[in-house]
Amino acid sequence: MKDLIIESKGIKTDHYFIPPFELREGELVIVYLEGGAHFDDLKEQLVAIFAGKAHHENVKVIKPLTFARPIEESALKRIFNPMSVGGYLKRNANLKNSVSRIFEVDDFTKKDKVKKLDTSERKRLSLCAVFSKTKYVSFDLRGEAAAYFNKTYQFAKDEIKNDGAAILIDWSNELKNDCSKFITIEWLANLEELKKAFNNGGKLSPMY
Repeated sequence: MKDLIIESKGIKTDHYFIPPFELREGELVIVYLEGGAHFDDLKEQLVAIFAGKAHHENVKVIKPLTFARPIEESALKRIFNPMSVGGYLKRNANLKNSVSRIFEVDDFTKKDKVKKLDTSERKRLSLCAVFSKTKYVSFDLRGEAAAYFNKTYQFAKDEIKNDGAAILIDWSNELKNDCSKFITIEWLANLEELKKAFNNGGKLSPMY
């Protein structure tokens, strides 16, 4: 049996329950949170737990996951000194490990400006940088159109084949038959209780 990366015995609050699961080497687990105003808040909490930066008594993190964050660049920098793909990799990737595969998957070059890349290309570039430093990654597919997210997902699947592991935190269930395990959030509160929680900018019960 492959090495255990993360063991969760379940995360329960007043509003929801995320069922137990294990993440082992070679696996890609999807945690499906459904779409809605709650998604980003819950995602960030899970990212912190899986990275070992926030403690939850029911989650054992043997090897922390690094989240592939969106590539950000200030408006002034985009205008006067836009970052190149090569410059981004130099700052954010371990160039001692191969990053060349990104150029086999996408048509851009090191000289191309990041601001010219579409959302899907930037997501794969971010994943490429993270995978050059660690084999254990969490990510989302935020902002990717239906025509493109499969390419990013396949990129992540290919990267974990050699003893890596990943968790996709998703708001869609379209990939439920193309993953190691599909974990679905279970709502403990009814619709009226959830509406009340979100009134006046409120949030769901925190995980930690």
